[in-house]
Amino acid sequence: MAETTNLDIVTPSMVIVSEPAEMVVIPGSDGYIGALPRHSNVMTTLHRGVIDIYNENKITSKIMIDGGIAEINKKSIVILAERAEKLDKASRQIFQDKLSQYQSAQNDSDVNVADLAKKNASFMQAVIDHIDW
Repeated sequence: MAETTNLDIVTPSMVIVSEPAEMVVIPGSDGYIGALPRHSNVMTTLHRGVIDIYNENKITSKIMIDGGIAEINKKSIVILAERAEKLDKASRQIFQDKLSQYQSAQNDSDVNVADLAKKNASFMQAVIDHIDW
């Protein structure tokens, strides 16, 4: 059995993933970072993109994030993301419905609601674009 590192992906509302992984590839602000067990200590900001989780020498899960920060050390990878969605268990229709809701809220008279709806709609469109992996 291959050596693993502990992976946690957390948003403000929930823990998306908490599991061992052989390797994780994350969208760092300076490019993609491949993190393996016993990785040197790194803290970095993240861009919107897909996190690839590897086990048994293949991608076993993909998660779309909307930016955040990552802390990588010898034993774990902790990712704090503003938004995240699992792409491997994704239902295109559910995401299409969410996108429609966010798009309709973009015209809300409350500027804060409209701004949040624009951000959520943009992220949801990115999720839909990456579902078929």
